[in-house]
Amino acid sequence: MSDFEVWPGPMEGVGRGGFIDAVNQMELVPRWMTPFFRVSHELPRRRKLENFLTPFQAGCVPVCVQLMGTDAELIGVAGAEFVQMGAESVNLNFGCPSRQVTSGGTGGGALRHPEKLASFCNKVKAALPEGISLSVKLRSGWEDENEMDTLLPELAGSGAVSKIFFHYRTVKELYTLLPPEIRLQRVRRAVGLCGDIPLIANGDISSVDEARKLVSASGCAGVMIARPWLQDPFLLRRFYDDTVPEAELGRERFFAELKQRALPEGALIELALMLWGRESVQFKALISGKRG
Repeated sequence: MSDFEVWPGPMEGVGRGGFIDAVNQMELVPRWMTPFFRVSHELPRRRKLENFLTPFQAGCVPVCVQLMGTDAELIGVAGAEFVQMGAESVNLNFGCPSRQVTSGGTGGGALRHPEKLASFCNKVKAALPEGISLSVKLRSGWEDENEMDTLLPELAGSGAVSKIFFHYRTVKELYTLLPPEIRLQRVRRAVGLCGDIPLIANGDISSVDEARKLVSASGCAGVMIARPWLQDPFLLRRFYDDTVPEAELGRERFFAELKQRALPEGALIELALMLWGRESVQFKALISGKRG
């Protein structure tokens, strides 16, 4: 096993039905954090909550359910419901940079008002069953990474947050590729600002070796990997299992498993694009078949 935590990054629109089933069947993740579940004006029906959570639970690994919304009390009630259904912990999404999300003040949009986040977390935590941990996933700031100097200590000192998942880019930086030294600088700084609260680093981590170097150099408690994991489906298993296939064979095996799940053709094309890229033979073959 790895001597630090390894998490799959939640990706909206990717973590669906057959994809989740295939990942579970092939034991590709040691734990799950779900894509965000939006809680708006009222608590969704229990069946909707169950339909969202159940596919992740089939893998028999711990599941952290990620929630998003502007009503802390309502989110707390939803979190408690998910815990009753078997979720191990709850995470709050304060990091999604999508304009559709941020325009409503959710996801990364919450970082426009960092002074409100500690109180928000306390309200959610108060609604959760005793002993259930609450974490947050956020970026280094809305517009300026220096915003973390206030944001992180307030969250770490709130008494409600037990872990912080930290994406080193700001919301405004979206997915801009920044030099690795910038990532290390920001992660190391964030670790110090969080004090005793563990920090999980996220963003542009693409190999076991790179993750180990980042953990060693920054002092973070672990890593979260999203897009690079899709390009190398066995990447997370590689942290604790040195018998897994290399990236290309892993992609082929994973895609073969996906095809057995009767995914819609559009979903398979989208996943092939993520696995191999637009110029790949595999992606072009699927596109040609659709046109034909």
